[in-house]
Amino acid sequence: MIRSIIIGFLFFFTISNSIFAQKAIKKQGDTYFNVGKYRDAFEAYSACKNAEKDADLLIKRGICNYYINKPDASIRDLALAHNLKSIDTRKFKYAAKSYFAKQDYIEASKFYKMFLNSLKPNTGIWKETINEIKRCGYAKNQKYAPQLAFVENLGPNVNSIYDEIAPIQSPTMQGRYYFSSAREGTIGGLRNENGLADEVKGRYSTDMFLVDLKDGNWSSVLPFEQLLNTPKNDILQDFSSDGSIIYFIKTEHSHTGTLYLDTFSLDRDPAILPFAAELPFIAENGDKDLFVFNDSLIIFSSQKNEGYGGFDLYYAIKSHNIWQLPVNFGPMINSGANEIGPVLAKNGSKLYFSSDRLETLGGFDIFSADYTDVGAWTKCKNLGVLINSPKDDIDFELSADGMTALFSSDRLESIGGFDIYIAYFKEQILDQLAFVERPMFVPVESDSSMVSENIEQIVSPSPEVLPMRDFVSKALFFNENEDVLTPSNIAQIKKITELMVIYPDINVMLKSHCVSEGRPDFDLYFSIKRAEKIAEKLITSGVSPHRIFMQGCGANFPIALPSINGIPSTLAAKTNRRIDLEILNFQDINLRVIMETPTVAEQYRDTLWDNFENKNKGVTFRVRFSKVSQMLKSDVLSLRNDAIVEKKANEEQYTYTMGNFVLYNDARLLKGELIRNGMPESSIIPYYQGVELDRTKMALIRNQYPELKNFIDVE
Repeated sequence: MIRSIIIGFLFFFTISNSIFAQKAIKKQGDTYFNVGKYRDAFEAYSACKNAEKDADLLIKRGICNYYINKPDASIRDLALAHNLKSIDTRKFKYAAKSYFAKQDYIEASKFYKMFLNSLKPNTGIWKETINEIKRCGYAKNQKYAPQLAFVENLGPNVNSIYDEIAPIQSPTMQGRYYFSSAREGTIGGLRNENGLADEVKGRYSTDMFLVDLKDGNWSSVLPFEQLLNTPKNDILQDFSSDGSIIYFIKTEHSHTGTLYLDTFSLDRDPAILPFAAELPFIAENGDKDLFVFNDSLIIFSSQKNEGYGGFDLYYAIKSHNIWQLPVNFGPMINSGANEIGPVLAKNGSKLYFSSDRLETLGGFDIFSADYTDVGAWTKCKNLGVLINSPKDDIDFELSADGMTALFSSDRLESIGGFDIYIAYFKEQILDQLAFVERPMFVPVESDSSMVSENIEQIVSPSPEVLPMRDFVSKALFFNENEDVLTPSNIAQIKKITELMVIYPDINVMLKSHCVSEGRPDFDLYFSIKRAEKIAEKLITSGVSPHRIFMQGCGANFPIALPSINGIPSTLAAKTNRRIDLEILNFQDINLRVIMETPTVAEQYRDTLWDNFENKNKGVTFRVRFSKVSQMLKSDVLSLRNDAIVEKKANEEQYTYTMGNFVLYNDARLLKGELIRNGMPESSIIPYYQGVELDRTKMALIRNQYPELKNFIDVE
C-alpha cells in the first residue's frame, strides 16, 4: 500500500515537473515572441511537447514561421490552429501574408478578405487591409512583366541569419563593399530597445563591415575598427564623392541618432575623430538614408511635418558655403506612403528610391523616376521582378559603371532577415556614365547667392591694359586627417580663381605630394584624388575644367627627408603633405608669379624633387605606360621611384608615366624595359616645362631642342 502511494507520488511529481517545464519553455518562447525575436521563439515553441494541440502556440509559431521565411510551415500551423477552433483572427492575416510571400496572390486575397470581415470598418487596420487586397491585384498583374535584371544573393560568406543592410560599393577600391549588420559578435552585443545590454530581450547592435570580391570569391567579412564601430548601432550612410569621407549614424534607438563623419584614413587622432557632421540632415529628428551627390548636394529621407505623409525625399544644396533649407521633391516623387533610400545617378536626372505605396509587389519596392528637359519628374516606375519581391527591398546602390546594383531584401530566398543582393542589369544604366555638378532639378533661384562665387562671370579688364601684377602661389598643406579644404587652403584657392578670371589664358597645375603609407599604388592614386578635390572646388567657383592640370606624385618626390638617422621626421610629415599650385602660360602677359615652396634646411632637404623640377625648365621625355579609369595595381610601379599619375580635370582616365629624361635615348631604354615587364602599350611623351607637348607647340620649339627633333624624327 505504502509502495503504491510512493509510486503514485513520484508519478504525480514527474508529471508536475514535466508540465512545469513545458510551461517554462512556452513562457520563454512568449518572451522572445513579444520582442520580435522570432527565430528564438520558434525554437522554444518547437521544443514544447504536444505543440500541435495548443491553438495559441500554433498561432504564434505560425507567425514565427512567416518571419523566418517559412511560409508553407506558417500556413500549416495556422490551419492546425483553425481546426482547433481558434478564434484568433491573426490566423487569417498571416495566412494571407504567407501566401503573398509565395506569390500566390489569389489565395492571399481570399485570406485578407476573411481577415477584413473580422475587423471594425473604417479603422486604421481595416483601411490597411483594404490596401493589401488592392496590392494583391497589382502584384498579380505585374508577376509576369519584363525583368530588368538577374538577381542573386551574395551568399553565406557575406550574409548571415541576421540583418545585412546599407550596402555601398567603395568609391575608390574596385571589388570592395561596405555594409552594416546586426550579426553575432558586434561590439554592442545584445541590446534592448532602450539601448541597454539584455541577453534575453536584446537584439544584436549594428556594426559596419567590409568585404572584398577578388577573382570571383568573397573574402572574410571584416568589421570596421572600434573607433568607428561602438556599442551603439552604427549604420552606414554614404561616402563623399571622392571616397575620403564616410558618413554614418550612431543611435541607441531605431528612430533617432546622430550623424557622424570620419576621414577614413589609417592614421587619425582618436581624441577628435569621428565628429558630428554639420549638414541640414538632422538624425536626431529621424532623418535617415543620406546620399551625398557631391560637396554641394545631399538627398535624404525625412518625416517633416510639411511632407506628403510618412517619410518623404528631400534635397539640400550648399550656396555660398552655407547649407540651405531642405527642399521636398514634390508629389511626383513623394506620396502619402513612405519614400526612403534615395540614390541619384551621376547625370543628376535619374532618381532611385524605395517606397511602400500601393503599387508594389509587397512591402517596400524599388522605384525610379527621370527628370526631363521640360523641367518635371516622370511618373515613378516600379523596377519589377526580380529586383522587387513580395517582401521589403531597400537600400538600392547603383554601381559606378551602371552594370549592377546592390540592395537589401528580406525575401524568401534570404539566409535570414535582410540579406544583400546584387542585380545584373540586362541593359547598362547609361545615366550613371555621364556626370553633372548641378542637376537640372535644382532651381537656379536656389543658387542665386552663388553668383558672387562664380567669379568667371565677372566682367574684368583685359590683361593687355593691366599693370604688372605680382602673384604669390602658396602650397596647400594638409595633415593626417586628409582634409585639403581647410579655411586657409580655401582662401588660397579663391585667390587662384580670381587670378584665372582676370587672366583667361593662364592654366593651373596641381602637383600633389604625400607621405608614404607603404604602398606606391595607393600613394599615387590618393595623391591625384586629393588634387581632384581642389579641382572640383575650382570648377564650382567658375574655372573651366580644361584649364586645370593635375599630377599625383605620391611619396616619390619628398622635399624634406622622410627620416633622419632612421627616425621619421616631423618636418617631412608637415612639408611633404601638400599640393603645389603652379601657374602655367603666364610668361607673355603682365603677370609675375612667385612660387613659395616650403623652406627646408639643407641638411634636412631631399634632392629628389629639386632634381626633377630642374629638368622641367626645358624639354624632357617621360614614358606613358598605362591609361586607366581606376587605381592601377601593378608590380611595374616598383621598378623606379619616379612614377606620376596625371589627369586633366575634363578627362575621365588617369595616365601613368615614369621617368623624366633630358635625353630621348634614355626614355627609349625605359620604354623597352616597361614593355618587357608587361606594359606593351608604353610610349614616349615629350614635355615642355613640365607640361605635355602638343604637336603645334612641338613644331615651334623643335629647332631649339635637338633631342626633341630626334624624337620627332623617330616617333
